[in-house]
Amino acid sequence: MDKKYKKVSVLFNIWFPVALVLLISMGFVVPCITNAQISVSPRLAVSPHTFEIDFFPGESITKEIKITNKSEAAFPMLVRVVNFTASDETGSTSFDEVSEDPSISSRKWFEIENPNFILDAGETEKVNFTISVPENAEPGGHYAVMFFEPQLPSFYFEEDKPRVVPVIGVLFLSSVKTFTLEPEVKEKLEVVEFAVPKEERLVALENLTSAFIGGIVQAASEVTITKKSPSNFILRIQNNDIYHIKPFGKVLILNIFGKKVGEAEVPKTTILPGRIRQFPVEFLLETPKYLKWLPESVSNFLAKNFFFGKYQAKLVMETSDKRQGTEMDWLLIANMSFFAFPWQFWLVFILTVLLFILILVKYRRRIILSLRVLTRGNE
Repeated sequence: MDKKYKKVSVLFNIWFPVALVLLISMGFVVPCITNAQISVSPRLAVSPHTFEIDFFPGESITKEIKITNKSEAAFPMLVRVVNFTASDETGSTSFDEVSEDPSISSRKWFEIENPNFILDAGETEKVNFTISVPENAEPGGHYAVMFFEPQLPSFYFEEDKPRVVPVIGVLFLSSVKTFTLEPEVKEKLEVVEFAVPKEERLVALENLTSAFIGGIVQAASEVTITKKSPSNFILRIQNNDIYHIKPFGKVLILNIFGKKVGEAEVPKTTILPGRIRQFPVEFLLETPKYLKWLPESVSNFLAKNFFFGKYQAKLVMETSDKRQGTEMDWLLIANMSFFAFPWQFWLVFILTVLLFILILVKYRRRIILSLRVLTRGNE
């Protein structure tokens, strides 16, 4: 019995510390590994971000993209190409991975040298690819995006939680030209809507004025009346060409004397063929010189509320696309007239002035007597 107890005691003294160390190590190391894996978030950067290339049918071109892993861990990467198009007027896109016809599906034109690779931490990898346009490619614009997608195993994510994998893409705006004359489009850029937002207008007064004018001239007349200086404009432009266009320009605001009182920038934006694009146009009224001595908040308030009368908004656009024939020239695209009627401010202002006049008339004798007393007292 003593020998058995001695053997057990020896085994316990030898293996228990070892087992304890292993348990402690597993208890600390496994959570650390799990937390480290969960906390890893791929941070990728690509260069360039966009390719804008003109092709002829049957032409091929070879390019490269540099992708950098700015994370602290290595990731398996997958490179794939999908078609894209505009899904709405604000710039949102929809992707197509189903189209197979090479004549219209530009994603079928790509041949990637190495679409699967390991990207180490801090490493920059060059991805070479070739674009081969088929002979029967449809003339016009073709649009694709090359996605760089980390292939993360399941242990990178927590259970029962959404799995978000950051994907970075490179845009390809391809224009397939023809050797023959292209069909002429009379109005390649068409202004679909150029107006003041409804929430900034006096709609009831507009309807009343339009009905009154229409009854006199026997024609329906549209009148735009704003509450004060408009802060935004609605601008929607359609591209009727078969190629994408990148227009930009200005909205100039002129008073009744033809003098510019302010302007708004129209940012450079890509419009895909046959699509309508909405442009953000924020108008900032120029502060008159005679109000610049006041605090900025006060001068802006007065400038907006003294914005009264008839004004004209002129939209001028520019495009560097030589197919448009503009060659960086300014073109008058649209013209709109509106009336500014800040009635709330003017109602308070007129009532205040009338009240002041009423007090002067009613208490004029007392006021005159008080002034005489003050004047004689000073003498």
